[in-house]
Amino acid sequence: MDHSQHEHHHSGHEHMEHHDINQADYMSINKIMNEGINSTLRQAHGDHQGHDHASHGSMMAMTFHGGYAETILFSWWDVKEVGPFIGSFIAIFIMALLYEGLKYYRKHLLWKSYAGLQYCAVSPPDKGVQNICSPDEPQVIQPTMLSSAHAYQTVLHGLQVFISYMLMLVFMTYNTWLCVAVVMGSATGYFLFGWRESVVVDFTEHCH
Repeated sequence: MDHSQHEHHHSGHEHMEHHDINQADYMSINKIMNEGINSTLRQAHGDHQGHDHASHGSMMAMTFHGGYAETILFSWWDVKEVGPFIGSFIAIFIMALLYEGLKYYRKHLLWKSYAGLQYCAVSPPDKGVQNICSPDEPQVIQPTMLSSAHAYQTVLHGLQVFISYMLMLVFMTYNTWLCVAVVMGSATGYFLFGWRESVVVDFTEHCH
């Protein structure tokens, strides 16, 4: 009977050790699973915060703001310091100034081409005045579509459109300093070139 009790006690001891091992394995597996779940939740929470921050940043970019940290037009034009930002301000100022100069340069070429047109006097037949033009001479000599002058104007027109939209996109950064650079450059350009303006209708105007 003692032997039977000893075997029963030994069997019970083994059962308890086996139960302890299973419980330890379960706790270890449960701990690993909890750590994995917590890590996934932290990562998802971080991604969500990053998405919210990016969305918040995008929303903030749609309102006027100051500061010098700005990405201007291109990914490589990424300004993070005051010095490069001042250089960018000057570059945009000069771009807006040259845009105004380009507008009035095109007008100057156009006025010059019109001034160079050859006219001849033509009078009605019942006036009895002899016409200066010969019958086979054109009354007005105009530039043609394939002329070099028109091709040059076309190139300048494309350059003017490109610069105008670049300035528009700079303004759409909503950075107040860059907006001031566009406005000041345009105003300075008008001050330097606009006094030559002698027509009311601005037929070479595009988006600013």
